[in-house]
Amino acid sequence: MSMPDKEAEHWGEVARGWSDKGYANELLGEQKRKTYIDLITRWTRITAGQKILKTDLFAEAFGVEQFFFDIVPAKSDVVGIDVSIEIVAEARSQALKRGMDAGQYLCGDVKQLPLRDNSIDLIISDSTLDHFPTEAEIITALEELGRVLKNGGTLILTIDNKSNLTYPPYCITRLWMKLGLAPYFIGRTLSLSRLRRALKEIGLTIEENTAILHYPHPDGLVRWLERSLRYSSRGKLDNAIRKGLACLNRLEGSKIKYLTGRYIAVKAVKGGAT
Repeated sequence: MSMPDKEAEHWGEVARGWSDKGYANELLGEQKRKTYIDLITRWTRITAGQKILKTDLFAEAFGVEQFFFDIVPAKSDVVGIDVSIEIVAEARSQALKRGMDAGQYLCGDVKQLPLRDNSIDLIISDSTLDHFPTEAEIITALEELGRVLKNGGTLILTIDNKSNLTYPPYCITRLWMKLGLAPYFIGRTLSLSRLRRALKEIGLTIEENTAILHYPHPDGLVRWLERSLRYSSRGKLDNAIRKGLACLNRLEGSKIKYLTGRYIAVKAVKGGAT
């Protein structure tokens, strides 16, 4: 079985069991949605005339963390890509329910995009490339994103932040997955400096960068803690949890943001000034 087939099988299996396993966290999802909407709207202005590529449709399929439907005009020219046919089908269904045009939601590999060179105005890639097992695959995916982006086009990308103080060594991550404690495959990532070099090599220049979503690893523990507090308090602590997450998010404006943020976020422009 080829690597794309294995990836598609894995994510299809995750998708089929996601709702049943209770991984959805309403308050964490709410915070993530707000964070992405704020990030994207302050970094770019989305118009109906743009051709937009959205990589990874998992959030759009399962709703709690989705932000994309909230920031694009209903009749935008959108291409959605995901390696899993199950995820694509569910994302397409959710888009149609919101009056969005889902005609170009495609099953495909971000490392081999079924798109023409220089055909996309804006790419939004949220934590897609940190699910590959090797750095080489991340670079391949970046090259593909650069290939399809128009000159002057914008890439907004987030990726796991290995500088986070709680980011575990990859041997611990592998053990975590082997024990079945991770809901999906957790891959490699790049440092900000390595990401900057990789983008520069394919003709993209980072114009903005930051770190977002300031709560610690492991993800499963944080999700469990939210569910436990909400269940034990019967929802009475919901506002306190929201305020706590909002307070942590203010660390984005601090000098230690790259030590506390879970994701590196960059805005890169093709052919931008060095």
